[in-house]
Amino acid sequence: MSDTSGSPPAQVRRHRGPSAVWILPLLAALIAGWLVYKNYREAGITVEVVFDSAEGLEVNNTKLLYKGLPGGTLTSLRLNEDLRTVTAVIQVAPEAERLLSANTEFWLVKPQVSLSGVRGLETLLSGYYIGISPGEGPPARHFRALKEPPPPDKDDEGLYITLFADSAESINRGSRIYFRHIDVGEVVDYRLSDDGGDILIDLYIEPRYAHLVKKNSRFWNASGIQIKANLPKVEVRFGSLAAIIAGGIHFYNAPFESPPAVSGDQFQLYADFEAAEDGIEVELTFPGTAPLSEGTDVVSRGIRIGRVRELQLSDDYSELRTKLLIDPRARDLLRSGSRFWLEKPELTLDTIGDWRSLVKGSYIELEPGTGQEQFRFKALDMAPARPPVYSGLPIDLVTDRLGSISRGSPILYRQLPVGRVNGYELIDKGERVLIHAVIEEQYRELVATHSRFWNSSGIRFAASLEGVEVDTESLRALVAGGISFFTPDIRDPKAAERNQRFTLYEDFDAASRHGRLLYAERAEKKVVRLHAESLGSIGVGSPVLYKQLPVGKVSHYRLGDGGDGVEIELLIDKPYRDLITSQSRFWNASGVSLKLNPQQGLNLNTGSLSSLVAGGIAFETPAGGEAVPSSHRFDLYPDHDRSIEQGLEIRILFPPDQELQAGAAIRYRGVTVGRIEEVRLYDAKGTLDARAVLFREGHFLARKGSWFWITQPEVRLSEVRNPANIIFGNSVEVSPGPEDAPPSRYFVAASDAPQDYYGNGLNLVLDSRQLGSLEIGSRVFYRQVPVGEVTGFRLSADGQSVEVFAHIAAEHAHLVRRGSEFWNISGFQADFSLLKGIKIGSTTLETLVGGGIAFRSPPEGERAANGSRFRLLEREPQSEAPPEQEPEPAT
Repeated sequence: MSDTSGSPPAQVRRHRGPSAVWILPLLAALIAGWLVYKNYREAGITVEVVFDSAEGLEVNNTKLLYKGLPGGTLTSLRLNEDLRTVTAVIQVAPEAERLLSANTEFWLVKPQVSLSGVRGLETLLSGYYIGISPGEGPPARHFRALKEPPPPDKDDEGLYITLFADSAESINRGSRIYFRHIDVGEVVDYRLSDDGGDILIDLYIEPRYAHLVKKNSRFWNASGIQIKANLPKVEVRFGSLAAIIAGGIHFYNAPFESPPAVSGDQFQLYADFEAAEDGIEVELTFPGTAPLSEGTDVVSRGIRIGRVRELQLSDDYSELRTKLLIDPRARDLLRSGSRFWLEKPELTLDTIGDWRSLVKGSYIELEPGTGQEQFRFKALDMAPARPPVYSGLPIDLVTDRLGSISRGSPILYRQLPVGRVNGYELIDKGERVLIHAVIEEQYRELVATHSRFWNSSGIRFAASLEGVEVDTESLRALVAGGISFFTPDIRDPKAAERNQRFTLYEDFDAASRHGRLLYAERAEKKVVRLHAESLGSIGVGSPVLYKQLPVGKVSHYRLGDGGDGVEIELLIDKPYRDLITSQSRFWNASGVSLKLNPQQGLNLNTGSLSSLVAGGIAFETPAGGEAVPSSHRFDLYPDHDRSIEQGLEIRILFPPDQELQAGAAIRYRGVTVGRIEEVRLYDAKGTLDARAVLFREGHFLARKGSWFWITQPEVRLSEVRNPANIIFGNSVEVSPGPEDAPPSRYFVAASDAPQDYYGNGLNLVLDSRQLGSLEIGSRVFYRQVPVGEVTGFRLSADGQSVEVFAHIAAEHAHLVRRGSEFWNISGFQADFSLLKGIKIGSTTLETLVGGGIAFRSPPEGERAANGSRFRLLEREPQSEAPPEQEPEPAT
C-alpha cells in the first residue's frame, strides 16, 4: 500500500559545529583540573625541624601555632643518624609559606613552672604544640628547633629598653619590673654581650607605665634580701615577696626634670638601692679615730642630704678619708666656706624617750658657707662654738664661769624648755665665757631686751649656823645643766634682737634683785609671805596647792633678817585669793615624809608628783577666819601635822638625874598639848636643856609661873600609874601659871608636881620623925577607904623631921577636922609580950609594900583649913576620942 499523504519529503543536511555531546566530558575535565589544583594548594608545604627529643611530640596530633592560630600539623617523626636528635616533618599551611625563611625559629611549647611564674599553662588541656617565629632571609624548608622560647617580639606597644650589669644574679625571664613597688613590666630576655664583659637584660615596660621611665632613671636589683650590719647601724632591705622569690628590678627617677626614655635606650643595673642613688661625690677627711661607718648620714639644717659611701684609713692611721654621696639638690651648699663636723648622740633627759636618735648614732653636720664651689673638705675636730641658727632667735650670754652648762642644755621659761645652748667660747683673754644659745621660733616673743637670765644648773648649797640649805631647779637642769629666764613687766617693752648679749646671773636672787623685779607681775594676785626655818626643795616657780589643786606659785625667796630662817613670797592667783584667811595654815609639801609613831604606826606621806619633783607648798583654811591683807605673814610648817599643831617653841631646863627623850609628850590634865623636840646636856651637873613646842591648844601654858615636871611610871599592887610611860618613855606634865602672868618662852622645871596641882581638895602638911616606906602616891585612908594621897615630902628646915605633903580629895575634905589624928600604917606592926606572945598586924597588902597613912576625926569640930599641919604618928593612937588639937598653920 502506498503513502498518499501530502507530507514534504525529508531533507538531509550536514552539521557544521561541534557536537553537544562533548560538553559533559569537557566539564568533567575542568572539574578534575580544579580539584587537582585545589588539592595541590591545600596540601601545604612540607618542612623538617630537628628537635633534641621527641618528648611531647605526637604524629597527626601536635599542631604548629603562630600567635594562637593553627599553621600546620606534625605528620611524621624519625630518628636521625646521630641518634641524639629527631626530625619532625610538619605539613605547613600554604598561606604560611611566607613565614618560612632562613631565620624562622621553631620551638616546642610545654608547661613551665618557675619562680618567675607559670608559662604554657594552656598546653595542659590541648597538649604540647610547636611555636613559630618568622624571620628574615631566603625561603627555607629545613630548621633547627630552639631549646627555649625566644624573647617576645618587640612589635607590641610599650617601651623596650636594655640594662647592662656585671651579673644577672637572680634575674630570670619573667622577673618583674617595679616602680614604687608597682608592677610595671617584666624581663623578656638576658644574654651576654658580644665581648662577654656584661650581661644585657632586655626589659619590657607596659604602655601605660612607659612614661615613668626617664633618661635619668636609676635601676637596681631588688632580688633577695640584703642585710648590712655596721654598728651602730643595722640595715635590712628587701623588695616584695615576689621579688625575693623570683627576682625583680626596681627603678626610681632623679628629682630633677629629664626627658622620657625611648625604646632602645640602655641603662646601668646597680647592685642595690644605695649604689643606684644619684649624687655628688665629696671627699671629706676626719681624724683617724672618728667613729664613722659606711652609711652614716650627712645632715644640714636637720635635713638628710647624703651619706657616707666609702671609708679609707691613711697609711699611718692618722686620717680617715671618707667619700660622701650628696644629693644633687644640695650642690649649692658645697662651697669653700662650708664646714663639716661629726655630731655624736648624748644620753640626756631629752633623748631618753627619743630612742631613734640614740639608735641612729652619729651623723655628719654640714654648715653651708660662701665662696667657690668645692668638693674636697677637712672636717672640724668638734662643733663650732657658734653654730648656725636657721630658725629661732639666737642670743649670747656672758658669765664668769660655765658651770655644768653644755651644748644642748635647755633654756627654761617657767621650767618649760623654750630653747637650747648651741655652743660657748672664752672671751676677754679667757676671763669670761660667752655662751651661744637659740630660742625656738614659737617662743621668741618671750625674750625682750630687758629679760633676766640665771644659771639654774646643778645643786646649790648654803651652810650656816642655822643648818645646811640645798636648792635645785628641775631634774632636767640638775642633770644636763640649764639656764632660766624671766621678763619683768615694763612699759613699752622691746623685743630682743638677733645675737643680743645678756648677762647670765649666778642665781635667781641675783637676776631678780631678790624679787624686786617681780613686783609688776603681781597684778591681781595676792602676795603671801611665809617664814620657814629652811627652804628645803622649794624653788622659784614651785606650786602652791590647795586640796592638791595648784592655786599659785613661789615668786621668790631670801634669807631672813640676821640669818633668821628664810622668807618665802607666794603669789596666789586671782580666783583663789579669798582662800587665804587668818586661819590658813601652810606646810612644806615637797618630798616624802616618813614618821614612825609607837601609837599610830608607820606614816608615809607625799604630796603631788609635781611637788615631789619640783617642790611645793600646800595650805588649808579652817572655818572662822577673817580676811587678811596682801603681804600678810604666816609660818611655814615642815609638814601637815605640824601645821595643825601650830607649835609654839619654848625652852625648858630640867634638873639633873632626870630621864627624858626627844618626842616625849607634854600633857596637861591627861591631854597632850605639846612635844619635846630636842634634848641636850646643858651643863656638867647633868641639867637637861629641852627644846619643846606647845600645840595651838596649849599656847596658854606659855606664861610665867607654869610648872613643868617629868612623870615616870609607878607600879603598885593596887594600880599602875602612868602605864603608857613604860612603853613610850617618860612624859612631861605641866601646870599653868596665873592667868594674868605675862607670856614666857623659857622655863625651869621642878622635880615634882606643885602642891596645889591635885585640884580643889584639901592640902595638908604632916610632920613625921622619919619617912619610913612612904612615897609619892602612897594612899591616905579614912576607915580603910582611900580619900587622898601623898603628893610629896621634904626635910624640915632644921633637918630634925620630915614634912609629908598630902592631898585629900575635895569630896572627902570635910572629914578632916582640927582634932584629926594621922598615923603611919606602912609595913606591919609587931607587939611582943611574955603573957600574950607576938602580935603582927598590917592594914592592907598595898600599905605593907607601898606605905600609907590613916586618920580619924572627932565627930564634932571645925573643919581643917587648906595647908593645915598635923603630926604624923608612928602608930595608931590608943585613945578612941582624943582631945581636940589645934592644927598648926603651914609654913
